[in-house]
Amino acid sequence: MEEQLTRLTDYVVANYQEWLIVPVIVLAGYLVIRTTDKYVARFFDRVEYDRTLEILFQKTIKVFLWSVVLILALANIGFDVSGFIAGLGVMGFIVGFAVKDVLSNLAAGMFLLVKRPFKVGESVNVAGVQGNVEEMTLSSCLVITEEGHHVTIPNAKIWGNAIRNLSRGASKQRGS
Repeated sequence: MEEQLTRLTDYVVANYQEWLIVPVIVLAGYLVIRTTDKYVARFFDRVEYDRTLEILFQKTIKVFLWSVVLILALANIGFDVSGFIAGLGVMGFIVGFAVKDVLSNLAAGMFLLVKRPFKVGESVNVAGVQGNVEEMTLSSCLVITEEGHHVTIPNAKIWGNAIRNLSRGASKQRGS
């Protein structure tokens, strides 16, 4: 026991500078995370998204940034963090597969917003649903059917199928 205590003391004396830098790394990381959190909150205040999405996004960013701070601190005091980093890479790969549908909806939403095959208020037939477009977001569109049903359609389903804009087609037929 005394030998182990002596080895620990020798280690701390030899590496005290690295141990003194750890609180600086943690404090700097805390300040960066806090500032980032404020900017994310401001962004979500401007775009007026659902509060649940904001909380999820903020927590995800915080966990990611705290992981980076932890890796930097542990690497600074001599721990081998390569296994941890490899584990994060595998986890990122798994999460990528889990959110591939979300990402495809976002990409399709951007295409819909750029190409504008229909606008809010127009009558459409998309993904087998006919009705008036009530709302368009990056992830989905809300269509209200003639029966008054609210149907939320993921943008990937809309972009990947035929889009019939009944409002624009009707105006062309009336003009002929």
